[in-house]
Amino acid sequence: MRERDVADLLDRAVETVTLPPGLATRVVARSRARRRRNLALSVGAFAVVLAAGVALLPLTRPAGTGGADRAGSSIDPALSGITGAGGRPVTADQVVASGRTGAETLVVVRRTARAEERALGGQAAEVWAVPDGGAPRRLSDYLSYDLGCAVGDEVCAAVRSAGDGLGLTVAHRSGGRLFVLVWAPAKRTVEVVAGGVPHQVGEASSGAVVEVVAEDPYEDVQVWATTTADGKRYRIVWAPGAVLND
Repeated sequence: MRERDVADLLDRAVETVTLPPGLATRVVARSRARRRRNLALSVGAFAVVLAAGVALLPLTRPAGTGGADRAGSSIDPALSGITGAGGRPVTADQVVASGRTGAETLVVVRRTARAEERALGGQAAEVWAVPDGGAPRRLSDYLSYDLGCAVGDEVCAAVRSAGDGLGLTVAHRSGGRLFVLVWAPAKRTVEVVAGGVPHQVGEASSGAVVEVVAEDPYEDVQVWATTTADGKRYRIVWAPGAVLND
């Protein structure tokens, strides 16, 4: 995670919480918070802070995952130079989501989540950018998802407890443009609201991208998923480090 990403995260962290062993040092080492927001997050006997206004809840079953880009912008990561653990080429079944962001493709690749996050039912991924005709670059080596709900979002809590996964969202600012890549499990539609302006994304079980205008995605952009079976709506929260800047 870049230093400026760490600073953004610290802006959204609470001053006093109890964190799983080692998590605090990984996230806040050598950084200082400029402003703080009160968050109340609890799971069992301890609290974990991962994003502003996010409540962590235990899962009854493992969460789901996604596949390749539905809009035809998917790439074969094994042929594009994306590598995983041990330098091995990443295969298509490791891709959670992908989508076009200008002249490149954003690819979210599944990776092993940390033990304390797995215990809460969370998952993790890396984020890569593959420019047209260029070498891929890794924008983030660790992004948490399926880990929590906005405080008070009862629909999200119910969906999460069913074990089908919640979704993820990544913002990428490049060349003065802001793109939001979203993923949600099948049988759900997605809406992105940026600065009060709604963007209907639709189904995004393989990933979908929308270009928006926003100064601070953490503050100005909300991502909502609606279940097609019963029309229930919940918010897909931002994870720490989910806003990536070139």
